[in-house]
Amino acid sequence: MIRVFFLYILPILLPSAMYFCWITFIHKGEKEGPDKQALVREGPWFRLLFAGLGLMIIGLAVTAFTGGMSPNGQYQAPYAKDGKIVPGRMVPKSE
Repeated sequence: MIRVFFLYILPILLPSAMYFCWITFIHKGEKEGPDKQALVREGPWFRLLFAGLGLMIIGLAVTAFTGGMSPNGQYQAPYAKDGKIVPGRMVPKSE
C-alpha cells in the first residue's frame, strides 16, 4: 500500500500541494489574503496535472530500471519454514 502511495498518489498530488503552499507563502503578509475561489477557478490545473503525471512516469521508470531481478531470475513460491510462512520472492537462477 505504501508503494502505491509513493508511486501513484504522491506524484499526482505533489504539484498541487506545492502550488497551494506557494500561494499561501506569497500572500502571507497581506491582511485579506488571496481570493481562494479565484485561485481554484483560475489555477494552472492543466500544468499541475501534467507535472504530476510526469513525476509519476519518472518514478515508475526509476523503479523499473533500479529494482527487481534480472530477466533470467527465478520465482521462488511462498513456503512454510518452522511454522512461519516465508513470502515468495525472486532469486538468481542456480546453474
